[in-house]
Amino acid sequence: MSKIEVITQTEALYTLRVLSNNTDALVDEINSLAKNNKAQFQHAPVILEIESRNFQANELAVLIEILSQNEMVAVGIRSQKQELIDFAKFSGLAVFGKSLSPSKKNKIKIQEIEQPEAEVPNPHQDKIYQAPKIITNKVYSFQQVIAHDRDLVLLSKVKSGADIMSYGSISAYKEVQGNLFAGIQGDEKATIFVQSFNAELVSIAGVYKKFDVVPTKLYARSVMIDLVNGQLRFQII
Repeated sequence: MSKIEVITQTEALYTLRVLSNNTDALVDEINSLAKNNKAQFQHAPVILEIESRNFQANELAVLIEILSQNEMVAVGIRSQKQELIDFAKFSGLAVFGKSLSPSKKNKIKIQEIEQPEAEVPNPHQDKIYQAPKIITNKVYSFQQVIAHDRDLVLLSKVKSGADIMSYGSISAYKEVQGNLFAGIQGDEKATIFVQSFNAELVSIAGVYKKFDVVPTKLYARSVMIDLVNGQLRFQII
């Protein structure tokens, strides 16, 4: 007898169309939206549809954090920009295809859509979504940063000797010289992304590799690390 049932959901899923990369203006608008429509949007699942071609991964990280602060839950994105798609995947968010229906603008720039068709599998449907912890400041030598029960996003440089630890995945958008520990509670699906790789040590779920000297093929490159058959895999992206 099967232990799993697939159930088609009918709950509302909202799309937040982001028309600008002005994060200050977006923060103000989201705060206002959440305050004026609290009953509707509190704990509501939201897809971020990014239309601005200038939108960057660090701005997406800020947007996700602001949604979390306003008790809204980012479950995925729609975007044609590969940088944002990669960030979403590293952060455990779903990546949706084109809009299911023509966009309809209104005062709060929100459209309610139906759940995607049941036959389209969602690889993240069993994940409890939680916004990543975002570190905007530089992490200095001998400092420690830890993200409990969530992913970790680093927007500034990590100096030599610093320890970066996450229960989930780690995404770093500046140079990393310190030590990176992802999946520290045994999550073998955790990943590490570094925009400019110069790490002293990387570890996923206890499997680690130490670098006395970073190989030339990895040094200062954009690198993604994951676990395959119990071994660390390094990919240049």
